[in-house]
Order: sequence, then C-alpha cells, then structure tokens
Amino acid sequence: MNLKPVKFGAVILITALCAIIFSRPVYATDTYDISRYLVNVDIQANGSAQVEQKTVFDIQDDIHGVYLNQNLQTNVGLPKKLVNPQVVVNDHPLSRSKSGVEDTYSLTNARQNYRFKLYQSAQDGDQLAVTLKYQLQNLIINYRDTAELNWKVIGDAWNSDLQNVQVVIQLPTKLKKSELKSWTHGNLDGQQVVEPAKGRVTIKLVNSPANQFVESHIIFPTAVTAENQNKIDKPRRAAVIKQEARLAQQANQKRKAQQQRYWFLSATAVILAPILFLFILRKVRKALPIVAYTGQAPEHVYDLPDENGPAIVRQLLALPMMETAGVESLSATILDLVARKNLTIAVQESRKELFHKKTPQFSLTLINRNQLTYSEQKLVSWLFDVIGDEQHVSLLEIEKYPKQHSAKLFNQHYHAWQVAVETESKRSGWLCENISELMTSLNYWLIGLGTLILIFIFGALIKLVAWWTLLPMLIVFILTVWRRFNLQLWTQLGYEKRGEWQGFKQMLKDISTLDMADVPDVLLWDRYLSYATAFGIADKVVKALKVHLTPEQLQTMPLGYYYFYGYSGGLNIGQSFTTTLNDSVTSAVNTANPTSVSGGSGGFSGGSSGGFGGGSGGGTF
Repeated sequence: MNLKPVKFGAVILITALCAIIFSRPVYATDTYDISRYLVNVDIQANGSAQVEQKTVFDIQDDIHGVYLNQNLQTNVGLPKKLVNPQVVVNDHPLSRSKSGVEDTYSLTNARQNYRFKLYQSAQDGDQLAVTLKYQLQNLIINYRDTAELNWKVIGDAWNSDLQNVQVVIQLPTKLKKSELKSWTHGNLDGQQVVEPAKGRVTIKLVNSPANQFVESHIIFPTAVTAENQNKIDKPRRAAVIKQEARLAQQANQKRKAQQQRYWFLSATAVILAPILFLFILRKVRKALPIVAYTGQAPEHVYDLPDENGPAIVRQLLALPMMETAGVESLSATILDLVARKNLTIAVQESRKELFHKKTPQFSLTLINRNQLTYSEQKLVSWLFDVIGDEQHVSLLEIEKYPKQHSAKLFNQHYHAWQVAVETESKRSGWLCENISELMTSLNYWLIGLGTLILIFIFGALIKLVAWWTLLPMLIVFILTVWRRFNLQLWTQLGYEKRGEWQGFKQMLKDISTLDMADVPDVLLWDRYLSYATAFGIADKVVKALKVHLTPEQLQTMPLGYYYFYGYSGGLNIGQSFTTTLNDSVTSAVNTANPTSVSGGSGGFSGGSSGGFGGGSGGGTF
C-alpha cells in the first residue's frame, strides 16, 4: 500500500484550511496590551468639547514610559486645537516638563499632530491607568442646515488591539429622534446606542483590532451649538444622509458576505469530519484484512519462546505504541551477548578513598562475532570498532566518547542501531504487511486532525466558524485514536508468539511466588536476566534469585560472578554492572544530544465618512 499520497493529501488539506482561517491580517506584538479604553466627549454650545480619555496599559516588558498621539489634522472648517491638557497616571498627576524626568510629560505639536510623552517607568506585570483630559476647540462644524461631528475618535495608529472599548459623546441638550442621526465606522462587530432623549451616543466594542480606526459621524440641529464660530455657509444634511446610506449598504453587503462565509465554513467542517473518518477507515480495511486468531496464550512460560533478542521483543511487545529502542534495550542486548559468550566482562575495583565507597570499573571484551543478528552486528561494530580497539572497550570510554571524540559519529551509530532493531522487528514475521507504514500514516492523520481542531478553535474565537463545528471533528479524532490503538497488527504467528512472550514476562514478574521446580536450569538465567533488563524488572528478578539460588549456583553463570560480586561486596545489582552500564550509555547519549440603507441613524459600517484624526494612537517606549 502506498501511503505517501495520504500524507501529501493531509498536508494539502491542512494548508488550504489554514489559508482560509488565517486570512485575517496579523500584527506584530508590542510590549503592552490595552485592557480598557474609555473616551468621554462632552460637547459644548460653542462647538468645542471637553475630552477625557482613559487608557489602561498592561505592561509586558520593562519600559521608560508611554506615548499618546492625538491627530487633529483637517481640511474642513477651522483648525482643531488641543488646549488645557492634564495627564494623570494611576491617580497621580504628572507635571509638564521638557526635562524628561520621571513623573513628568512633554507635549509637542507638529502640524496639528499632538504627541504626549509620559515619563513613567514600569516593569513587566505592572498596569498603568493613563487619563488624558483636554479641551478640543472647533470640533463641531455648523453648516447652513445642520451641525456635524465627523471624527475618528480612535485613530488607526494603535499597534495593539484595544479591549473593552467605550466612547460616550454627550450633547448639551436633549433632542427628538428625528433630530439626532449618528453613524459609526470601524470594526463591524461594534455596537452603537443612540439616545436622542438624553442627547447621547454610546459606542461599544469588545475588541477594536490594531490599526483599525473608529469614526463617529453625527448630525443634529445647529441650535444645539448656536455659539459655534466654526461655520460653513452651505447645505450639508442631504449629502451626509446620502453618503451614509451608501456606506450602510456596503456594510450590510460585507456583513452578509461574512455570514455566508461563517455558515459555509461551519457546514464544511461538519461535512468534512465524517468524510475524513470514512477515508481513514477505508485505508485501514484495505491495508489490514480481518484475521481470525486461534489459540490461547498461557499465563506463565518458562522457556524462551524464540530466539528474538531482548531489544526486538521489547519493541514488539510495546506495540501498538511505536517505541524507539533506547538505553534499556541496548544494555539488555549487551547482557544477552555476555550470556551467549560473545562478550565477557572484566572488573577492576578502584581504590577506596576517604569518605568514598569503592566503585567497580567495568570493561567488555569481544570473544567472537558468531551468530550475531543484524542489529547485534551494528552494536558490536559501534562499540568495539568505533569506540574501542576492536577487542576491548570500557564503559568509561563509551561514556566519554561523545565529549572527547565525536558526538556526531556517536549519534550516527546509535541511530543506525535503533533502525536495525526496528528493521529486525519488521522481519520477525509477527506483524501484518505494511503495518508500520499504516501506523505512521495514522499518526500523521492524528497530527493533522489535532491541527484542524486547533484551527477551528481559533476560527470560533474570531467568529469565522461556529463552536459546534468542533464536536464532529473531536469525535473523529477520538475514533481515529481508538482505531489507531486497536489495529489488527499480528499475523497468526505473531499472535501466538506475542502471547508466549507475555507469558514469559509474567513469569519473570511472578518469580518470587513460583515453585522453583518449574523454573528452568540455572544456566538459562543469564539470558533471562537480559530480558528482565529489557522489561525493566531486573532488580525484582535478581532479588528473587538471591533467595532461591546459592552463591555457588550464581557463580556458574557467565554473569553470575557480577551478581555475586555485588552480593558479597556489599553492593547490589543496581549499584554494579547493570547500573554502571545504563549510566554510561545514558550519559553518552545525553552528551551527544543536548536539550535539546435608509437615511436614518445607522450602526457600525465599513469605510470612512472622511472624519479627521486618523493618525491618533499610542504605545510604549
């Protein structure tokens, strides 16, 4: 079965969905977040306004201060002017100064672009509540038939999203419904509340995206600002209503397109989920024909079921988890080669130093290369031909080789041995054809499905898809996980041998409670101990053997002296050869791999009605 197209198709599918979901612009993060942004605009009878702007900065790095820009550039009517500024940070007023010292602010004006620079240092985790008050002159324009406010009250120069936004525009008098018309331009998710009886317009947004302005466009009778000197002698009301009707139509079309995309993507996600699972199920059934196994595994097996080495057996019994051969398998293989008399162990006890226990130093000697499997040949060549002198190698040499010689070469041979173990496992006859490729493919599918779930979560957060689209994809993910770990992996031979090896492993676990009359000859325990090491139960087995066997019996085993050495020398197996071997290989591997549309008042709409103040914003320095 060729599974490459399956992987390629999964990658193409995920890439396409990512392109759709992440089609919105992404902005660079800054050293702050804005958790609240409030603006109160109190319009006066003379057409000016008292403005209070409160910005809550959540600081994410060490900063010297913050800055706020208020862009008042306009080509219509009299120039806007910012006068009588006041700055308060965390209820503490700042004084105006050009010195740049702490707890002061400076104000510059370049072509009606007012820049406040607040020298207020802060650290990561601090919060700065900055309140800016000022009088904005010539805000309103009185035309022949209407008064107009057209202001980007939030400019497009914010590099961070603004959270919990509220803008309140208060007129000096109450009005009738027909007299007050208001439109807001910006993020279409915003909300506008018009209250003519209170002479008030309120704008609310949960989130105003970075670099997105919010523009307020309001018309009302000129009598409201009868003292206003900022006048233009021409009609304006009809043009405003016509312009806003056009922008409202465009906004409605955009909302409709967003809704269509929302339902299309949601429906696609729901339909896609069962299609993906049926596709996966079809691939599994095509790759693995159903086999009716016969026979029953015994509870305890006292002889080695076959000649597979401990590393191979450990890897096969780990299935359906895909395990890479590690230090335990390597140590177990070395012990097995000693038991089979391909290797011998030599020990040289170091001198006992003051306040330190004596520690043994071990080395391995190669006796012959007879009847070695493919993975064992790789291991012997690596240890003796690369690290050692072709006949001898010490555990200290293995441990120090990556640091003193070549970590790259150490890794190459280590990985070559791991691949050889995997290759032998596939050749064991236990596994159905293509099972490794199928499990790898299902792993890729699980990664792909997990990625899709994360994409849909993100899409739901930004309201591109519905939250309920996650349910079918989660169900498919769970079913695929269940299918992945319930594959019919084994041939009839594999089913039988796996059961026998599990019985052998259980026998080793239960050795302390078994009748030793049923246990094989003591000479076989050398090999059994190597498998116990691979299974991670060597300490338990050795402890039982020391109870059931005499020191004389232990000495008849090729490894027995070293178990006896630990027994008589006041050490134990965990402190002698096995642990020394594990520690040396682990240390070497870690060294080689470091960690690693009407004319009435409207809601939000897109576009712009041409209001001033587009460059307003702020940030940190």
